[in-house]
Amino acid sequence: MYFLWSFIIMFSALFAQAHTNMLIHAQSPYLLSHAHNPVNWIPYSPKIFAYAQKEHKLIFLSIGYSTCHWCHVMEKESFENESLAKLLNKDYICVKVDKEEMPQIDIFYQHKHSLLNHGRNGWPLTIFLTPNQEIIYSATYIPLEDNYGVEGMKTLIPKFSKLYQTHDVKLLKQIEKNQKLLKDKMIPVKSVLDQNISAEYIDKMQKRYDKIYKGFDARPRFPLAANLRLLMELYLLTDNQTAWTMLRETLDAMAMGGIYDQVEGGFFRYTTDQDWVVPHYEKMLYTNAELIPIYTRAYSLTKNPLYKKVVLETIGEYYRHFEKNNLFYGASDADTKGVEGGYFIYSYDEVAKLLQKAHFSQKEIEENLDYCDITSIGNFQDNHSNVQFNTGYETPPKRLDEVKKVLNKIRQKRTFPFVDKKIITAWNAMMIRALFKASAIDQKYTQKAVQSLHALLDKNYKNGVLYHQSIADKPLLQKALLEDYAFLIDALLEAYMHTYDKKYLHLSKQFITEAKKKFYIDGIWYLNEDKPHIKSHYNDKYYTTALARMFENLLTYANLTYDVSLWHQTKKMLFYEKEKILQAFDKSPEALSVLIRLEYGSIVLKSSKKNLWKNRAMIAKIRYPFLYTKVEKTKEYLLCNMESCFYYDKNLTKVTKKIKTP
Repeated sequence: MYFLWSFIIMFSALFAQAHTNMLIHAQSPYLLSHAHNPVNWIPYSPKIFAYAQKEHKLIFLSIGYSTCHWCHVMEKESFENESLAKLLNKDYICVKVDKEEMPQIDIFYQHKHSLLNHGRNGWPLTIFLTPNQEIIYSATYIPLEDNYGVEGMKTLIPKFSKLYQTHDVKLLKQIEKNQKLLKDKMIPVKSVLDQNISAEYIDKMQKRYDKIYKGFDARPRFPLAANLRLLMELYLLTDNQTAWTMLRETLDAMAMGGIYDQVEGGFFRYTTDQDWVVPHYEKMLYTNAELIPIYTRAYSLTKNPLYKKVVLETIGEYYRHFEKNNLFYGASDADTKGVEGGYFIYSYDEVAKLLQKAHFSQKEIEENLDYCDITSIGNFQDNHSNVQFNTGYETPPKRLDEVKKVLNKIRQKRTFPFVDKKIITAWNAMMIRALFKASAIDQKYTQKAVQSLHALLDKNYKNGVLYHQSIADKPLLQKALLEDYAFLIDALLEAYMHTYDKKYLHLSKQFITEAKKKFYIDGIWYLNEDKPHIKSHYNDKYYTTALARMFENLLTYANLTYDVSLWHQTKKMLFYEKEKILQAFDKSPEALSVLIRLEYGSIVLKSSKKNLWKNRAMIAKIRYPFLYTKVEKTKEYLLCNMESCFYYDKNLTKVTKKIKTP
């Protein structure tokens, strides 16, 4: 009996692992999750095209990431399907890419997909390619079967392989059609800023603005942090009330809505609806890292306790579920045990029963659950609700904090979603900058930011080489990309302006020099060092683009060190890039911000370290968005630009009045 049972266990284990492909040797959690698919996946490499030519096969390219809900759906439906896998393995070279591990590859193909599909993109990204790298077909999630007029995987896979193997003219025509669409079209624009580009930007955003539910564009609805940041800057520069209203109303709607985790804190990646109710339950480090400084600045302007609460809760959530050894994991899954949002949603009955046990009256139960939008019919699936706060109440119910504790208690009995434990340099640098900014609310975050900065350098910067990511104690393999340099330099410059330790300036200079050498080739900025070089871009969709942030860094470093040569080099670069930026400037807010910064001018406030440190709270309240601080051996306060120091006084209040404000 013992031997029979042992055989059953051994056979079951072998059956469970019946399929193993080349992804088994990867480090990425996303690639490893597909290592036992019946599809013969291989990891991306530039060599795949030569291999495909040798095998006379098409390439099936699939790009996703480990916490992507629809990536899981497509895997379960298609990539675990034995019969479909046979079709793929027979006629295709099947390639998997973790978009977080190789963002440059993702950006390259997302751009092409957008050109072919009227600007839409997302994950999973699915591309059918010839060995000559020609795109035959591009889509995001593809269902297994034909559905609502959309061809499914069972139709597309044999269809394209047959066309390719028979040299069908239909395939050639499809490729030619795609090639025409893929040609970037430069539309002539007025490439001067004296046409009041700020007003034009606000006007464009106003046309995209949803006056009913707040926020921008239709569903799915993203926070668009870079756009919010630019609206903030334009309000501070011009006192434009339209910009301020759109910004403030959007911040309020998100902070009270379902995109924000009202129980534990932190923002989900986006909502599937226009009214901010039902989120896609992933929590991404970059989303939260970019929103924290905006809410911090909004709090300094308004003293609205809602904004402060968002900052403190969001940071608390990241230390609770995503932090280890002062570093931050990249993302958590939307699903829990295969149930979308399973950790975060509630049924009316389960909450009401616990509130009864906590001695809530029926009236208190009904009032609090109505405020939290937890209803018997639910606002999500299967009569479950995602918590959002009812803005129809003048004040929250008196026992709301107790209700939140009950909701949190329910969660503690559940399994927290899968967390992708990659330590990505760029994303951690964003969070470090966010912590420095949040020190305007609580000074303790300065020390936490410093600790995280040193931990990041210790972890991902080895023997003079900066790396894109690390995973546990596995070997560092992938060298840093432009985005890693850009956001790390940004964090280092922020570290200097919060500690005035010159070592951060010195390291910034070193990384700037390296970045220019690695990524700036023959007048073009690239995302990666290795070939094939992939050109940078300006579209800020999911998070701020690396090149725009690099330009910000170059200007800031030049101002702080009075590097006139670097200043003029950067201005020259921007002169040549201006038309590209202005092509769709409402979708490139960070790059547009750089141009506006050049127009208005940067100001450096200089004084002794003692003066700057003791007055940091007052300095943080100065409205001018392009203000930077530097230590100078003087008892006075000096206001300087790249041409001169144009005002000085021992009285900081007098000095601040000389800074441009509306």
